[in-house]
Amino acid sequence: MTQKAITIKDLAEKLNISVSTVSRALKDNPEISQQTREVVQKLAKELGYKPNPIAVALKTRKSNTIGVVVPQIVSTFFSTVVKKIEEVADSYGYNVLVSSSNESFEKEKKNIDIFLANRCDGIILSLAKSTTSFEHIQNIINTGVPLVLFDRTTKELNVSKVVADDADAAYRVVMHLIHGGARKIAILTGAEHLSIGKNRLKGYKKAMTDSGLEIYPDLIVRCDDFSVPAAKEAVLKLLDSEHVPDAIFGINDDMAIGALEAVKEKGLRIPEDVAIFGFSNSKRSRYMTPSVSTINQFPEKVGEKAAELLFEQILDPRHARIREEVINCELIVRESSDRSYLEK
Repeated sequence: MTQKAITIKDLAEKLNISVSTVSRALKDNPEISQQTREVVQKLAKELGYKPNPIAVALKTRKSNTIGVVVPQIVSTFFSTVVKKIEEVADSYGYNVLVSSSNESFEKEKKNIDIFLANRCDGIILSLAKSTTSFEHIQNIINTGVPLVLFDRTTKELNVSKVVADDADAAYRVVMHLIHGGARKIAILTGAEHLSIGKNRLKGYKKAMTDSGLEIYPDLIVRCDDFSVPAAKEAVLKLLDSEHVPDAIFGINDDMAIGALEAVKEKGLRIPEDVAIFGFSNSKRSRYMTPSVSTINQFPEKVGEKAAELLFEQILDPRHARIREEVINCELIVRESSDRSYLEK
C-alpha cells in the first residue's frame, strides 16, 4: 500500500504549532526562532516531507521547471541540444521536462498541453515534420508563457528562434561537390513547409545557379520522412531514372546514409561514381563505410543559446525582446565526398 505523502499540516499537528509557522520555518524565515526552525526542519527530514511542486507553483506562480519538445530524442543533434539546455537550466536552479513528438503533430500538441497544465515557466520547441498549423503554439504565446523555437521553426510565429545558417551551409556543401567534379547533384529533402528544407534547398539552388549548372526538377527529391529507408527507396528509383546523379546531398545524415546504402546496392563506387554529403554530424555518420561527409551545426551552441533566450524572458520579461539567433555551421569532409585524391 502506498504511503500517504507528508504535508505541512501533518508537521504542524505533530509539533502542535500553526501551519504558517511550519511553512515559514521550512523556508528558514528569520521571523521564526532558530530553535523552532531546527525542530521543524529536523522532523520534516525524518518523516520525508517534500514540497508539493504543483501547490508551490499555484502559490508562487512559478514551477521552476521548463519544458522541451523535440522531434526525436534518439537523434544525436537533439539529444546534445537537450543536454546543453539542462546544463543551463541547472545553473538557474530550474528543472527540465523533456518529451519527444516522434514527428507527430498530435503528440506535439499533447506534450505542449501537458507542459502548460503543469505550469512550466517556459517552453523550448523544435517542430515535428507533420506540423503545418500553429494554433497550439500560438496558444503558448497567448497565455504569456515564454517560448523559444529552434532548428525547425516557422516564419508564421513572432517568437524568439535559434537556427543554423542552413542556406549558407547547403551552398557550401554543393560548392564542395561541384569542386570535386559533380555536375548532376541531387538533393534529398522533406516537406515543403519545413524551414530546414526550404533553407537548405535555397542554398542548393543558389550554388547550382552560381556555377552555371542546370537544376533538374527530378533531382529535387522529397522523401516521405527523414529516415534511412525513405531515402534509400527514393535513391534506388533515382539511380534508374533519366538523370542519374553524380552527387547526392541529403538534408540530414539519415537521408545521406540511405543514399549511401542505395548507391552501394547498385554496385556504384563512393565517391568516384557518386559523392554523398549529409547534415547534422550524427555519430552514425562517422562510422559508416565509407564515412559520411556532413555539417556540424554545433548543437551545444544551439542548446545554450535557446536556453539563454528563454531565461531572458522568464527572469526579465519586461526587457526581453524577440530575436533570431543564427549559428554558423562547419563542413566536415569525410570519405563519402572527398574526391581530392582523384585529382592527383
